[in-house]
Amino acid sequence: MAISNNIKPTRIALITLVSCLIASAVIGIMIVLIGDFGETQIKILGTVAALAAFSLISLPSLFNLEKQRYQNIARPGIFIALVFFFLILIIIWGSGDFGNEIIGKSTFTAGVVAFGLNHILLLFIAKPEATILRLSQKLTSIIICLVACILIGVIWVEDMPDPLFKVLITLVILDVLGTISLPILSRISFKS
Repeated sequence: MAISNNIKPTRIALITLVSCLIASAVIGIMIVLIGDFGETQIKILGTVAALAAFSLISLPSLFNLEKQRYQNIARPGIFIALVFFFLILIIIWGSGDFGNEIIGKSTFTAGVVAFGLNHILLLFIAKPEATILRLSQKLTSIIICLVACILIGVIWVEDMPDPLFKVLITLVILDVLGTISLPILSRISFKS
């Protein structure tokens, strides 16, 4: 996939994100000054927030598509982020009785998968030289997948036994540890 030097997907996503933040601020200020905050304004604000979230979530996929790295994860990552965005729009703009359980669970599932894939891609932006850090990077990716599987299973089954909750929290802590420490440690020189 050849990307023009002038029109980079990450640039478009960042411009969209900033534009959405500006639009949200303008809408918020108008609501405060005019004092009218009806259903349409809520839907518009929700749409702008959803577009900002889509732009933010999809940045790692767009970055990797630009760099032509991890294409097998980046393409599904951007696709499922787009599915998540459209499902959010269906919820926002659907009729009041559109709060279908299947749509809600599908939206949650798409969000978890989109966030998980892009989280993994974010981790792999760093290129650690030390073997232990590369292994930690892969282990953190596996942990992200496990967290996603547990969350998706719990939302569809609608039950989380206490032991599973403890496992989930432990995995989330390890996920956060890996996510925060790997980029920092990658900047420090280690011998393989």
